[in-house]
Amino acid sequence: MALSPTLWRTCRVLSGTTRLSLLQRIIRSPGLCVSDLAAAEGISLGRASQELRRLQSRGLVRVERILRYVRYYPESDPLVASAKPILEAMKRVVESSNRNAMDLAQKYALGLTHPRREGIIRLLKNGPLGDSELKAQSRMGFQSFWHHMSLLRETGWIEMEKSERRWQLKPGKSPLATCLLELV
Repeated sequence: MALSPTLWRTCRVLSGTTRLSLLQRIIRSPGLCVSDLAAAEGISLGRASQELRRLQSRGLVRVERILRYVRYYPESDPLVASAKPILEAMKRVVESSNRNAMDLAQKYALGLTHPRREGIIRLLKNGPLGDSELKAQSRMGFQSFWHHMSLLRETGWIEMEKSERRWQLKPGKSPLATCLLELV
C-alpha cells in the first residue's frame, strides 16, 4: 500500500480548530499580521505563531516580513504539490453560504489524518468491498482495522451497504472532501 504522507499530514494540520480558523481568517483578509490573528482568535502570540508555522509548513500560507511585522497570505504557488488544490477547496469552503461548511471541512480532514485511513479510501475508490476483502487488502490487524473503519464512518467518508454488507465511499458535497478524494 503506497502512502502519501504529505496528504495525511496536511489533513492533520487542517483538522485543528484553531489552525482552520486562522486559515479562514487569512483567506478572508490576506495580509493580517500575527498579532491581529492572535487577538482575533483569543490566543497568545506564541501559539498563533506556532499554528501559523504549521499551516506554512504544509504550503497553505506564505509569510511576508515587512520591518517588524510578519504578515500571512494564502499561498499562491505552494511547493507542496497537494497544497494548491486543497487551498482552492478551502477558499470555496470559506466563501460558501453554508454555515456548517467549516465544520464539515474539519470533519473530512480529521478522517484522513492517518496513512492507514488514506489507504482504505484508496482501496474503496475502486468500488465497494466486504469486511474480509477490505481487511485483507489493507493488511491490518482486527482492532486497528475496526478503529480506522469506525473513524472513517464517523467522519462521513464511508458507509455500509446494508443489503450486501459491503463498505463504500460516501463523502458529502464538501469542496474539501471532493478535493481530498481526488488527491488520494
